[in-house]
Amino acid sequence: MATRGTDELHQVLIRDHFRRPRNRGAPEGDAHEGRAHNRFCGDTIVVWARVEEGRIAELRFDGRGCAISLAAASMLTGVARGKDAGEIAALRQRFMAGLGPEAAPLGKELGDLRALAGVRRFPSRVRCAVLPFDALEDALGSGEGDAGPGTTSGEPGDPRRVRA
Repeated sequence: MATRGTDELHQVLIRDHFRRPRNRGAPEGDAHEGRAHNRFCGDTIVVWARVEEGRIAELRFDGRGCAISLAAASMLTGVARGKDAGEIAALRQRFMAGLGPEAAPLGKELGDLRALAGVRRFPSRVRCAVLPFDALEDALGSGEGDAGPGTTSGEPGDPRRVRA
């Protein structure tokens, strides 16, 4: 179990990613788009993944939601860069395993996402933390290569964009 000091540091990191999100906003040019919606709380996350040679070269997000889902999206954009779809699936599996009620600490490979370990105490919030993974998997499943079905140019008037 985490100590009180560790919990406070994690809360600070979550607030920082929520207030000053990294990689927020549509990318320049074409990218695979994926989205996920939590029907229980209304959170929606959209991610854009530019894939080169089978790996994520750029990952950006936008959305509306709670501090957990938006911070998780910001954190995921840093962790996922350079990885392929198989590595993303493995990261998701390790993340989900670490959010169970009797889970071991989250591994270093999850980067800042480790700060979300405390949501295991609130099972209804686990879905918020995992939502960005759902959107990313949707984007990666949208086709192979640099562009394909489900892509968007990120134009400001594009109806597929979600604004926070």
